[in-house]
Amino acid sequence: MSRVVFGCEGIPLELKMTPLPPATIRPTGRVLACARDPRAQEHLLNAIRRNGYEAQAVATLQDLQNALVNDEYAAAVIDEPESTQAIEALEAAVRLADRATQFIIVPAIGQRILPPRSVSCEIIDPPFTPERIGRSLFAAVGRAQLIAENIQLKQRLEGRMFDGLIGVSDATRRLRSEIQNAAEHDRPVLVVGEPGCGKSEVARAVHLTRSGPGAPLLTIRCGLLTAGAVERELYGDAEFEGRLISATNGTLVFEDVDLLSIPLQQELASIVFNNAFKHGDSYAPLGARIVATTSADIQKLASEGNFDRRLCDVLTRNRVDVLPLRQRMEDINVLTEFFLQQCAVREGQPIRQVSQEALDRLHSHTWPGNVRELENVISRCCSIATTNNVITPEELEPWMQASENDAEDPGLTLREMERKLIEATFNRFGGNRELTAKALKIGIRTLSGKLREYGYPPRGGPGSNRHKKVA
Repeated sequence: MSRVVFGCEGIPLELKMTPLPPATIRPTGRVLACARDPRAQEHLLNAIRRNGYEAQAVATLQDLQNALVNDEYAAAVIDEPESTQAIEALEAAVRLADRATQFIIVPAIGQRILPPRSVSCEIIDPPFTPERIGRSLFAAVGRAQLIAENIQLKQRLEGRMFDGLIGVSDATRRLRSEIQNAAEHDRPVLVVGEPGCGKSEVARAVHLTRSGPGAPLLTIRCGLLTAGAVERELYGDAEFEGRLISATNGTLVFEDVDLLSIPLQQELASIVFNNAFKHGDSYAPLGARIVATTSADIQKLASEGNFDRRLCDVLTRNRVDVLPLRQRMEDINVLTEFFLQQCAVREGQPIRQVSQEALDRLHSHTWPGNVRELENVISRCCSIATTNNVITPEELEPWMQASENDAEDPGLTLREMERKLIEATFNRFGGNRELTAKALKIGIRTLSGKLREYGYPPRGGPGSNRHKKVA
């Protein structure tokens, strides 16, 4: 029986060989062949299939990269590549897409290719028999399966760590990577993005990745509080411990930092540069990680004199950008499913489904209000009692039109409105829980539960009001 040996330009040399012995255990997976010459393609496909693998072929490295980035392949066999550098660039693009593909290089007869720096590439020596290709494939596909399992485990762990950052798009995966990079140090971080795109969730993810769920996460909403109220929140007074102290060993988030007054911006810059703040008659070390969020271009504001230059410089050194939903439309399906699950838990109802036509309608929208707007649309659909378990385009349409007509301010969810009301009242009464609960006409236990959910210290702990005088 004859076998094919691949030579220069894919010209085969015939050799007589015995049939391949059957493998008792063989890793499974798809393999992609890349060769410019159609005859070389055919010979590679025959060799791959003869070893029991599903095979496809492409003609160029660019076609190969597009296929590997967009689909799962265990291995790629490349005939006569131009250079090692081209293979390394190809592998870098594939790894960026979280693919486990391994590479097998078949050089031309007499061609010298330097070994790639990556262990994911193997150069096989002549003769290029199906047996030799088969042995390389066996090892490569086995490695790919192990790497794929590690990638899946990593993604599951990331899903637990970033439970509020739902998405499968490349943009969302890059965002998770940037969050992990930001969590490797304690320097201030600036989170930038349009309203409703998830900046608060990113700030929370930075906190959880760096400090863990047991550390304090406190937020100052610069757009809701006066300069005096922000200053009191930061430093406290004789009856109230400031958040610079309460957030020690945790994270202090300045939401909409561009709305902070210029004098307070200057104070914050001094705190960051000195790594200390005024506490009573002395100075205390800054023990909290500073994270700021904004929807504005603070560099432009600083150039116009509307933002402190020193604070701008220190914040923009470590910047995380959150793309709007219209630039990561691949996330819509999983976000919709997530919001449907949330609604089902909140309403105590079975999880509703979305028809394909309704999904198409969601994908056709530009989402000026971003993820928050999508959440509002899904929540409003689920809030109306219906016997139909499947959401249709007709059911979506009124809420979609309302969103389109209200693009400037897509509105807040009920949960966000509740939080803003509770925090504003809590601040108005100087952190006194009894007076806050009385003003809101809710029980003190209900209020304490809400505040604990928002990241405030427990009642009687640092920053609580147990030691305060009740007015």
